[in-house]
Amino acid sequence: MTQTFPRRVLEHHLRGAPPMRLVFAIPDHPWIKGGDRAAVRIAMTVAERGDADSRGRLLTVLSETGLHTDAPEIALTEARGVISSDLTVGVDVTDLVQLKANALLCSPGVKLHGAGFIVAPDHAADLLSASVPEATSPIRAYRNGRDLAERPRGVKVIDLFGWEEAEVRRRHPAIFQHVLETVKPDRDRNNRASYRDNWWIFGEPRRELRPALEGLRRYIATVETAKHRWFRFLEADILPDNRLICIASDQSAVLGVLSSRLHRDWALVQGGTLEDRPVYTKGACFDAFAFPDLSGDAGAEIGALAEEIDDLRARVLERHPTLTMTGLYNGRARLTTGARLTEAERLVHEAGCIGLLDHLHRRLDAAVLTAYGWPADMQGHEAVVRLVALNRERAAEEARGKVRFLRPEFQAGRVRTPRRPVQIETTLGVANGLPPLPDAPGSMALALLHALRQAGGPVGPRALAARFAGRQGRRMEDRIEQTLAVLAVAGSVQRTPDGWFTPRRV
Repeated sequence: MTQTFPRRVLEHHLRGAPPMRLVFAIPDHPWIKGGDRAAVRIAMTVAERGDADSRGRLLTVLSETGLHTDAPEIALTEARGVISSDLTVGVDVTDLVQLKANALLCSPGVKLHGAGFIVAPDHAADLLSASVPEATSPIRAYRNGRDLAERPRGVKVIDLFGWEEAEVRRRHPAIFQHVLETVKPDRDRNNRASYRDNWWIFGEPRRELRPALEGLRRYIATVETAKHRWFRFLEADILPDNRLICIASDQSAVLGVLSSRLHRDWALVQGGTLEDRPVYTKGACFDAFAFPDLSGDAGAEIGALAEEIDDLRARVLERHPTLTMTGLYNGRARLTTGARLTEAERLVHEAGCIGLLDHLHRRLDAAVLTAYGWPADMQGHEAVVRLVALNRERAAEEARGKVRFLRPEFQAGRVRTPRRPVQIETTLGVANGLPPLPDAPGSMALALLHALRQAGGPVGPRALAARFAGRQGRRMEDRIEQTLAVLAVAGSVQRTPDGWFTPRRV
């Protein structure tokens, strides 16, 4: 039986669910607006649930003509394999765990909610000239995504986080007046009370990021939405914009792992997409990423190569004002295709030392694979498969109390960890010989389907609950009932007055 699923049903209930046998997706249809390709896939899906080893076909529209005629022509691409609940063919990345090892280190930059916070350097100096001499300056250097991808604008930003309104008024009267006149009028019309009441402070000042950056001389940043995925160090006195993703680490080895092809492949699978540009997301791309052991010689080599890459880019950009980070990595992309360069491309290649940049990146990729103990010729798909498996291994370690903190001097004591090792039960059974019922909706659905098939006849929620270890009661029965109702939409189960059962496939 084939059904068309409402979007909310798929989003909530198919996460981590059994693979689907058939999916028809139209992520690029011209009348679908918005940049969330994953959401578009969900919106235009027809699927049939299958068993764990089911293989299916994923069809994606390439082109279409004659849609308003009786003979439309639609060209499709096809991929075959196990289709995961996120409607992709290949490795299932829907059930990954955000690791404690990476916790508290990654965040977007500040979100101003007021263009008046941004000032030119000369204007900033004029405003500060009216301040009390001993007062700490609230004016900082500021960077957004375009500043990093192209050329910095050189603007400053007024950062009054941590200041009381009266204190700003007394110590920085000119700055207060500027913000009063350029920010407060718009904030007064904002629907959110906290934005109106705290109008002199950024809308999103990133309270969680600031303590993580304290004491660091530099930190790592990447542009959230970009054609090419690269990371670089920013000086600690630079305040990042919301379109930058920041990692609170000054360690060159961490920069090196993030800059590797392995992490780039991971981020392409895990992250989102805006139009044709990959989006780097905190939770999926960074928090769930398992780093290798960087304490030995491998970490030292990775760090040295990362420093050399960062220094090379900074020097060529300083020497050649027309070059940009985007231009450097456009040049590297052309180099890897082997295509003949035009005269303009050759000039960029020579000025930007693109050949050397590519050489260093390739050495970095090999060093990172060595740190993981993986083959040097491993391809992207296999690397992602191994990283998914490593994520699950690390999550199990952390549940037992072993956490490989990326920055232990900051994270230890701030990240909650088990006080003592915890016994991890497996699905093979627990003390009473019964398996636990998984919490994740998709895993729960698979377990219930298996139990119904073993039962061989109609079973009610209470009887189903009794087949699993753990707390019994009305709450568990209600969750089972809700999950079975969703499975019924797909035709995987049916209901009779005597209970639920799985129909025999013909």
